[in-house]
Amino acid sequence: MHIEIGDNIRYNATKISIITFKRDSLSPIGLKYVMFSPDIKKNLISIAVLEDHGHDVIFSKGKAFVRHITTR
Repeated sequence: MHIEIGDNIRYNATKISIITFKRDSLSPIGLKYVMFSPDIKKNLISIAVLEDHGHDVIFSKGKAFVRHITTR
């Protein structure tokens, strides 16, 4: 299994897990099937994948806001 990023470099993924993000005013949001690669030194989240799985992503004032479409 591998992760391919924008520069077409492939990194080996060593594990798949679930992670949870705390949010200021809403309940935590969980992401399933998160791949871990020890070779990638930064955290990457694919906005396209979030949107494909029913989330809205809004960027404002240096922050990213993520919500499930059913959360209004």
